[in-house]
Amino acid sequence: MKMLSLRLLAGLLISVMSFTSSAQQVSPLSRKADEIKRKADALGPNAAISVIPIHGAEEYGNFLSSGSEELTFYDVDRKTKVTLKYTEIREIKDGYGGYNSAVRRHTDRTKATIVIVAVVAVLGGLIAAAASARN
Repeated sequence: MKMLSLRLLAGLLISVMSFTSSAQQVSPLSRKADEIKRKADALGPNAAISVIPIHGAEEYGNFLSSGSEELTFYDVDRKTKVTLKYTEIREIKDGYGGYNSAVRRHTDRTKATIVIVAVVAVLGGLIAAAASARN
């Protein structure tokens, strides 16, 4: 009887251990999240970065740390630590964007350049249309 109870106890312990060890395993990251993780692992401490989340506006800050599922950086505009999961990030770029003194925030220079080119093109088209209408 004692031997049977020891075997039952051993079987129970083995099944509980296998259940808890499988519950603690981290699910593998998607291909895109794995690319983001590799980029974060390559960053040095206090590196200037621009983080583009999947949902939300681009954030600018200094890289602090990266873990197995998330990264942490100091947002220079909001002056707070931000932690995002790799699955929530679309892209990480090196450096900050430009700085907009009017709103006192960093901005994406590419977006500003596109807006300026579009405004100049529209104004140029209006001037050309007005000049051709006079003749």
